[in-house]
Amino acid sequence: MTPSQKLARARHCFQAWLNAQPEDDSPQTIQIRPSETKAEWSESVFICDGFYRGRRFRTDSASAIWFTEEHELKIHDADGSCVATLTSAEMEAQFAAAQPQTDTTQSEPLRRAA
Repeated sequence: MTPSQKLARARHCFQAWLNAQPEDDSPQTIQIRPSETKAEWSESVFICDGFYRGRRFRTDSASAIWFTEEHELKIHDADGSCVATLTSAEMEAQFAAAQPQTDTTQSEPLRRAA
C-alpha cells in the first residue's frame, strides 16, 4: 500500500468515526443530502521535534492524529482525552468493508486496443 493510500485510509476512518458519533445537541431534522459529512474538518501535517510524524485532523469537537511510523490513528475528544485508537489492521478492515464489492467474473471478454 502506498503512503497516499494509507493517508486516504486514515482520512476515511476518521470520517467514519465522526459519522458514527451521535448528534445530541442538534434537533431531529430531515436530511436533504444524507451523503454529506456531518462535520467539517481540517487537516495539517504533524511534525514533532522537527520530523514528519503523520497528519492531524481537527473538528470543533474532536481531533485525530495518524502516526505513520506506528501505523495508528488516535482519536481525541474536545478535552484531549484519547477515545479511540485504530491499528493498521483495524483501519484496513474498516476501509475494506466500506469499499464497493466488485464482481471479479466478467460476462464479456476484455477488449484491448491494438
